[in-house]
Amino acid sequence: MATMTFSSLTQDIKDWMENDGTEFSNETSNFISLAEQRIARDVDPYAFHESANSSFNVGDRFVSKPADAKIIFHFLLIDSDSKRVFLEKRTDEFIYDYWPNSSSTGTPKYWANYSDTGILVAPTPSAALSVEMTYSRRLAELSSTNTTNWLTENAQDLLLYGCLMEASTFTKSREDYAIYTQRYKEAVEAVNNQARRRRRDDFTAPANVMGENYLKQMST
Repeated sequence: MATMTFSSLTQDIKDWMENDGTEFSNETSNFISLAEQRIARDVDPYAFHESANSSFNVGDRFVSKPADAKIIFHFLLIDSDSKRVFLEKRTDEFIYDYWPNSSSTGTPKYWANYSDTGILVAPTPSAALSVEMTYSRRLAELSSTNTTNWLTENAQDLLLYGCLMEASTFTKSREDYAIYTQRYKEAVEAVNNQARRRRRDDFTAPANVMGENYLKQMST
């Protein structure tokens, strides 16, 4: 499959809609932006699964989330024996009740979503241990300077049909809108089915980013 970019998608919209008029062409970037926003609402967050590494700061109960993080799925630390230990998710109220004195330190056991940019842990870290996060990422919108993203690389049909829906709304073509809405829904379902399989596989056994073989080795 040919590589899709912001430029090629813009041209595809014109070609599929058979419209290269100035007014229509000036709106293509809006079609793309609206489609991306729609997809972000309709697609299972697990489709945008990503991982990132960081570390605790001694005496600091907050950990920064990755800049593109939307939903944090798992948060774990790597202990002094190089073993991965999952922290249990709790509310920030629980964290404050469980560990009210932030100056007292220990090995973190719990984490909570504190804000859009930060994670709260307890106990307050006593060592600069490495941490790993798996999360759903927020996609960078396509533009003339950001020419590709996850959608152009992994879900070209979904993105194209979403754009054509928006273009059909602009041209007030009910027939085209009905066709591309159906195509879009089918593409959403395909992506979501793949995400459901990933979630099912993740939760069939105890969650571990090292995979099933790692768990088997640890138990022997």
